[in-house]
Parts: sequence; structure tokens; C-alpha cells
Amino acid sequence: VIKAGVETTCKCHGVSGSCTVQTCWRQLSPFHEIGKQLKQRYETSLKVGSITNEAAGEGDINPARMQPSLAPSDQIPRTTDLIHTDDSPSFCRISKYSLGTSGRKCYKDKNCESICCGRGYNTQSRVVTRPCQCQVRWCCYVECKQCTQREEVYTCKD
Repeated sequence: VIKAGVETTCKCHGVSGSCTVQTCWRQLSPFHEIGKQLKQRYETSLKVGSITNEAAGEGDINPARMQPSLAPSDQIPRTTDLIHTDDSPSFCRISKYSLGTSGRKCYKDKNCESICCGRGYNTQSRVVTRPCQCQVRWCCYVECKQCTQREEVYTCKD
């Protein structure tokens, strides 16, 4: 993806726009474009089985063992395709890769729907006392008042 996105860019130099000297360089695609292409390839990746020769330590993909739901059995991956042998783990549920999102703190209007994986969230109201209206006193210390306020905390449901 990165190599395919490299382009030659040139700029002319000279009096009144004349192109007496031209400077050219190789330039990468913008980072967000590379990311968008990689994400698209990830989402369309092919699941394959593998055959490994344990004695030689060599392996080969087996198109006949591809999952029919992802690719027809006669489809052989191209060199530009991403392939995988295992499905990506879900970080929504507890697994060996993740503690899941149950009980995770979120922000109601910003990210609770995505972080909680559509399970919804609990709302808890609590009273919090924090330092406020702090002032630096001459020489050596900071003096603060204690302010009490009610706040709502949102956590993902089980």
C-alpha cells in the first residue's frame, strides 16, 4: 500500500514562472489515505487454512480450506490481498486478549455506544468533593477551598 502510493512530485523554479530548473522528489500518500486503504484490505481479508510441514518448518496456504462464507473455494488470494488463519478477537467480551468492556467508564454522548458494544450503560450519580478556587500564597504554598458537586458516571453493562 505504501509503495504503491509513492508518487513523483515536481516543482519549477525560474524567473516569472519559467521552468528553467525543475526539482522533483518521491512523496508518500497522505497518512490517512494509507490508513483507509489498509482498513479496507483488513475488512475484506480472506480466511485461509494452512498446511505446515512440521519437520521442515515450511507452510503453505490451502485455498481449498478457505471458509466458503468469505471466499469461494476456487479463489486463490492475490499478492495484494490480506489473508488470515484466525478471526480477530472481540475486545467486547472477556478473552485471553482482553478483559472486555463490562464496567468500563465511558462518556454518555461521546463513546458509550461504541465502547459498550451496543450493550448499553449504567448511570450512577455521586457527590464528589474536590479542591477548587486555588490560589498561590506568598512564598511557599497553595490554598484551596473544597467544593462539593454532583456528577454522573457512566459504565458499560455486563
